[in-house]
Amino acid sequence: MPPLTGLVSMYGPEIIRAAQIACHEINQRGGILGRPLELIIEDDGSLPETAVPAALRLVTQHKCAAIIGNLMSNSRIAIAAEVAEPLRIPYLNFSFYEGSIQGRYFFHFAALPNQQINKMITAMAQRYGLKMYFAGSNYEWPRGSIDAAKQALGRLDGDVVGEAYLPINASPDEIEQLLQQVARSGADVFVPYFAGSDQIALITRFCEMGLKQHMAVAMGHYDETLAQQLLPEVRAGFYSSNSYFMSLDTPQNHAYLQHLAALPDVNGIWPNGNGVATNFSEATYICVRAFADAVERAGSTDAEALVAALENTNLQAPQGWVQMDAQTHHACVNTFLAHSKQDGTFDIIERFGNNPPEIPARYLHTPQKHQSTETTSTLLEQVKAKAESSLRQLNTAQQILSTADMAILATDESGNIFEANPNACSLFGYTAEEMCGMSVHLLLPPHLRQRHVGMVQGFVEGKDSVRRMSQRSEVTGYRKDGSFFPLEASIGKFRNGDHWMLVVTMRDISGRKREQEELLWQTTHDELTGLPNRNLISDRLSQALQRSRRNGLSLALLFVDLDGFKLVNDTYSHETGDALLKTIANRLIELVRPGDTIARLSGDEFVILCEQLEQPTSISSLAERINQVLRHPFKLDDQQIYLSGSIGIAVGHGSTHSADDLLRAADTAMYEVKQKGKDGWHFFSASLEEKVRQKLSISNGLRLAIERDELSVCFQPIVDTHSTHIVGAEMLLRWQPPEGPISPAIFIPIAEMTGSIIPIGAWVFAQACRAEADWRQRWGEQAPGYISVNVSARQLNDNTLLSVVQELVKTHASDPSRILLEITETALMADIDTNLRMLCSLADLGFRVAIDDFGTGYSSLAQLTKLPVNVLKIDRAFVDGLENQAESRAVVKAVIGLGRALGLKMVAEGVENSAQLLELRNFGCDYIQGYYFYRPLTEKNFIDAVDQDIKASKQIQEPPFFFIVYTSQPTEELAKQHIPALLQQTRQSNSRRGITGCLLHQDDCFMQYLEGSREEVLNLVAHIEKDTRHYNLKTILQGTAYQRMFPEWSMGFREVNQPSVNIEFLSQPEHQFSLQEIAQDPRTSYIYITSFRENGLDQKNFHPSRLD
Repeated sequence: MPPLTGLVSMYGPEIIRAAQIACHEINQRGGILGRPLELIIEDDGSLPETAVPAALRLVTQHKCAAIIGNLMSNSRIAIAAEVAEPLRIPYLNFSFYEGSIQGRYFFHFAALPNQQINKMITAMAQRYGLKMYFAGSNYEWPRGSIDAAKQALGRLDGDVVGEAYLPINASPDEIEQLLQQVARSGADVFVPYFAGSDQIALITRFCEMGLKQHMAVAMGHYDETLAQQLLPEVRAGFYSSNSYFMSLDTPQNHAYLQHLAALPDVNGIWPNGNGVATNFSEATYICVRAFADAVERAGSTDAEALVAALENTNLQAPQGWVQMDAQTHHACVNTFLAHSKQDGTFDIIERFGNNPPEIPARYLHTPQKHQSTETTSTLLEQVKAKAESSLRQLNTAQQILSTADMAILATDESGNIFEANPNACSLFGYTAEEMCGMSVHLLLPPHLRQRHVGMVQGFVEGKDSVRRMSQRSEVTGYRKDGSFFPLEASIGKFRNGDHWMLVVTMRDISGRKREQEELLWQTTHDELTGLPNRNLISDRLSQALQRSRRNGLSLALLFVDLDGFKLVNDTYSHETGDALLKTIANRLIELVRPGDTIARLSGDEFVILCEQLEQPTSISSLAERINQVLRHPFKLDDQQIYLSGSIGIAVGHGSTHSADDLLRAADTAMYEVKQKGKDGWHFFSASLEEKVRQKLSISNGLRLAIERDELSVCFQPIVDTHSTHIVGAEMLLRWQPPEGPISPAIFIPIAEMTGSIIPIGAWVFAQACRAEADWRQRWGEQAPGYISVNVSARQLNDNTLLSVVQELVKTHASDPSRILLEITETALMADIDTNLRMLCSLADLGFRVAIDDFGTGYSSLAQLTKLPVNVLKIDRAFVDGLENQAESRAVVKAVIGLGRALGLKMVAEGVENSAQLLELRNFGCDYIQGYYFYRPLTEKNFIDAVDQDIKASKQIQEPPFFFIVYTSQPTEELAKQHIPALLQQTRQSNSRRGITGCLLHQDDCFMQYLEGSREEVLNLVAHIEKDTRHYNLKTILQGTAYQRMFPEWSMGFREVNQPSVNIEFLSQPEHQFSLQEIAQDPRTSYIYITSFRENGLDQKNFHPSRLD
């Protein structure tokens, strides 16, 4: 009975050829009992509803002595129960299966789970790992096989990371949904149990999704015929375990393939032709030979004689020796593990040997002794007649059965059905005629039937007359097509003379079960990305740690936090943010190693669990790949979105770590990356652990710092750039616990993280209000103009901030307009909308606002114009090296220009030397803060500093810059071609001295403008006077200034006689003035040479390559 149509029809031709080969061999030897062996072929249609009628035709019409079939397990179960056993026909099976059938007339010549699946699971676990995902069609063979596989995995202490069942002929959407879950499962091995075209569709889509690179695939039914249906790039790389492959090197297999090649419809042996053989056709070949051998030994085709002979079958097949086990009616077969190649052939990579059959525990309750049983038609007719008579006596019973909206069955006390209402027939897929006379136990899966017989018998013999649905557990129903479904059932019994009549009511609860499964999925997975959530990854991590204790290998946990994700949400929309998270999840799935598990903990946090690490440090390469991928722009809705990731890595072992330990350690390492500038990775270490302990100690100490009077403030004066008088001060917080002072750089971030910054910030604000009021009272109009206080983003998010500061201002009688609130640019942009609302409210109260560390964050001009900002503070990173680095000068000049254009005051932080001060003066910076003038001072020392500053302000001070203009004449040795070399030397020297200026040349005359500190300029002029390359040096003018005239030129140069570009002179002068003539008038000389500040950068006259 080959499947010539339906789901597995692809195997039909090879099964027929195998039977023909065996029949030809037997008949060439003289047939059996002196007669030729005749084959009768009926198509089983791949389903029970077509297979059972086909089997009946073979027996009743064709008078066959035995049946050989069937490929599909649900068809096999139906034929065994409905044909072979009732009609006493030997039934020889050629297909591996779950082991659910044990009848007197059933003989199995293929693999059982212990011979095939158990071996495969063990081998794959050793090669790839102990996390497996099982899936299959919803009928007995996949369910029974997966049950055996799970038990085998359990004996290895492995983990089932997923299990799913789809209907036969699954839709593309159902397959897609399943594979999306498989992709996110973190499985080491995927084990699919689908038949025929379902398996082809699943494998093809699996490869299209790129999943072959992320997990191994092992199947108990992947063979050359399936490989024929797949593209070369799809078919390669899968594992299969079975009793036969065409690549087996045995004499019997070579002979079989030669016979196959000789058949008229075969044009060659696969992969060079259509001649293919699989475990199904090889087992068919065995079944035909076993039948012929049994008939010869029995000397008869009598069923009972054949049963006895078949129990002693022992023959040599292409796979090796095959022996029937008389007790179980299942054969000892040979099994192998093979690996598929691109050409559709298989390499044998492990031989499991010849193994005796073992009935799975799932079916062990079924009796092993094969008794001859028969239910005669006379008995059935008697039962039905009595039942109908009883129902007629129950008034309106028939009417109730036909109109009830539940499935209802009536049976005798042995469970034989004599009445079924339409809902019952529809529920199980039978007609009323088919159900009448059927055993109610056949409506349950094979592995539950024997147990159900005992339960029904117990109910009949017991005292209860009814067991309601609420009193019974869920029941598994078994439809005619072999599919499983959940139902609730109640049962009642009624006396019918000397016998009991049973009435069963049932309700399909598939919808409720799907809702429960969906709810379970939602509690263990992230709804947006489909990844495991915190609950599931914690469980997986605990299991992984247990495995690490057994295998001795470490594991790693990568904690990935997206940098800048909140800004994406705020800038675009939450929908865009969700789309971005899904895209990132898919990118991570593509990146990770086979067997790695990805989870989404919350918002923008992901974790990756990596097991079986022989070299834990090697996981850094994965972290680096993740960083690189996250740096690549994400294109969503025609928008280019840029992100990065901060990754913390924790390596652990089950003997030393718990799941919470590793999660906490990876989280800590991630925050270390954040603090170091983000976009990187960091391993958790002992030193980091010490830092964590320190943070905890600091966190605890901060909660009591105010109460213990451990906090204090100091003041760093801010001075006017030109006069250097104190114009204000920044209040700085200090903490002095008993064990010693702790830097604000350490304890303030912890205070912000823990929320301690709220009460501490209020205390600091109180000190600022008190100080401001004290200054006005102490110095009156000569008091510094303002005091600045740092405010964190955490404080701006505190709803009580406004009321607190209002109360403090009132308490200390302070002036809000003299209090400057400083917030860093980065903190401000973290939640611009919330911060903007709070800053506007504070500004309405009179406070002024400064953006601290300007230039280091992500603010835009549009956002800056919306903010109630009065002051920009230039970060010290740009001030450091300002005197030496052109890039820093350009940035500072641009920032100052921006601030002045917006009407803002500019403060430069971190000024440490006079050169930096001179540059900032020149660019127009308003105020200076730094160690060059003052370090942070105690309140007493600050008061002294202001007192001295007030006294000093009464003295007149010279402006900081000195300039001089002179002329000279070159000697003959300073030819015109030597000027570039002179300029190069001059510029290098001037840059070191902090001198800038401009040099003009015309004929035999130089005019030069020099500016810088008085000492450096005068020393340079003295040096120039001694230079023999020119003579007749005359000083035209000199003076002082608050700003440079040529701030960006260490020495600019202009050849005056060089023609001007793009200027048309309409008339020629009667006399062209020389530099020597201009030099006779100092005022004209000053105007002339300083005019080159504005127009002297004409590229035709000045060459950028020769300018600083």
